[in-house]
Amino acid sequence: MKRILFFSAIVIALLMSSCSSDDYKSYIPGGSKMIGKIDLQQFVAQTGVDQEKLKKDCMEQLGEDMKSVEDMGIDLTVPIYFFADGKGVNYSFGFIAKTEDAAKFKKWFESQAKDNKLVDESGFSYFAEDEAGVAVNDDVVILFSSTDRDKAVLKRNISKIMNKEGDEKPIAENALFNTVEGNASFASFYIDMSIIPSEIMQSSVVGSSMSFEDMKKMVIGIDSEAKNGICDFLISAKSDDKAVQGKIDKMVKAFGKISDKALDTFSADDMAGFAMNTDGAQIIEMLKEAAGDNDDMKQMIDMFSDALNKIRGNVLARFDGAQYLVAAEGQNATSELNSLMGQMGDAPFNWGYNNGFMLFTPREVTIENPLQPASNKISSDLTNLMKNRREVIFVNVDKLSGFTSQLDGDAKKASNAFAEVLDKVKFITISYK
Repeated sequence: MKRILFFSAIVIALLMSSCSSDDYKSYIPGGSKMIGKIDLQQFVAQTGVDQEKLKKDCMEQLGEDMKSVEDMGIDLTVPIYFFADGKGVNYSFGFIAKTEDAAKFKKWFESQAKDNKLVDESGFSYFAEDEAGVAVNDDVVILFSSTDRDKAVLKRNISKIMNKEGDEKPIAENALFNTVEGNASFASFYIDMSIIPSEIMQSSVVGSSMSFEDMKKMVIGIDSEAKNGICDFLISAKSDDKAVQGKIDKMVKAFGKISDKALDTFSADDMAGFAMNTDGAQIIEMLKEAAGDNDDMKQMIDMFSDALNKIRGNVLARFDGAQYLVAAEGQNATSELNSLMGQMGDAPFNWGYNNGFMLFTPREVTIENPLQPASNKISSDLTNLMKNRREVIFVNVDKLSGFTSQLDGDAKKASNAFAEVLDKVKFITISYK
C-alpha cells in the first residue's frame, strides 16, 4: 500500500495546479550539510510524459488510492527538498514539502495514523515519536528524523525548524542549496563529506581511492537530466582545498573517453552494463597514495597490482539476467591472472585473455572471442552519451519491464498505472563526466 501511495503522489504532482510561493524553502535549516531536491514537473517536461494518459491509467488501476493521495493536502507541483546535518554520532534528516491545505493534511494524517493525533503547538501542529516526527503549518509539511532517539529532543528540533530558530544563516546563504537551486535537474543531491563519520567512509568503496581526510574535504554532487529516453544521473566531486582538488583532477585524468571498440559490443538485449577507459598503472599509483600506512589496504593492492598494471584502455561489463561478461583491455595478462586466481582460491567464474582483453565469465560460459560487435546494437542515444563520459553504468528499462508480466496484485496494478513513464524512459544511467 505504501508503495502505491508513493507512486500515486507522483501522479498528483503531475495533475495539480498551484500558485504557491517559495516561502516553504526558508524552513530548510541554513546549516545543512546535505541538500537534495526532487522536481517532478521537470521530470515530466524532460521525459515528455503524456499527463492525460498517465492520469487515465492511474485512475483505472489505483482507484481509491488515488483519492487518498489527492486528500494529502501537499502541493507537489513544486519541488520536494531533503536535508541532513550532524556531528559525531548525532544526525538529523528531514523532508520538506509545500503545504497546499494544512487542515486537509491533518485530516489525512490522522486517517492514516489511526490512534495517533497531531498536537497543536504555537504556529504549527506536530506528532513525534522517539525516532521520527511530522509537523505542518500553512507553509510547510516536514518529516523529520534524528539519531538521538529521544522524543523530547526530536520535538525541540522540530520546533526550531518550524519557528526558524537556531541557525546562524538562512538557507539562501547555503552554498549547497544554491548549487541545487541553480540547475535544471529533475533530481539533485549534494553532500559536504565532512558530515560523514570516518568509520562509514572506511567501509565504503569510494574510500579506497582517496584518503579519508581528503574525502572529508570534498563535496559530492549528483545532478540529473532526462533526454532522448535516458535518465542520466551525473556524479561530480570538488573541493575548496587546492591540494585535494588537485588529487580529484588527477583521478579524473586517469580515466579516458570510452572508445567505439567497447561501445560496439553492447547489445540491446543487455539488461545492464558498465564501461570506462583507464590506465592500470595510474590506478595503482593512486591506490598506494590513498593507502598511506594502512597495511591491510597495502596488502590488497599488492595482491591485485600485477593484473591491474596490465590494463591499458577500456574496461566493460555486460549483464543479461544470470549471464555476464567482464573485460579489461590491455597487455597479455594470462600468467598474472592465473597467479591472482591462485591466491584467491576456488573462483566461481572462468577467466582468460583473448583478443586483447582480460575476460571473466560464468563457469558454464566458454571464453572464445566474445568481444565482437553486437548484431542487435544498443541505442545510439545511449552510446553517444557514453562517448562523452569517463565512467557509465546503465540499466535497460525495456529489459527490466519484461518482468512485469510476472507480477500480480498491487505490484501489477502499480506497473500498469505507470506504463506511460516506463514507455518514455528507456535507460537509466549513472555517469562521471
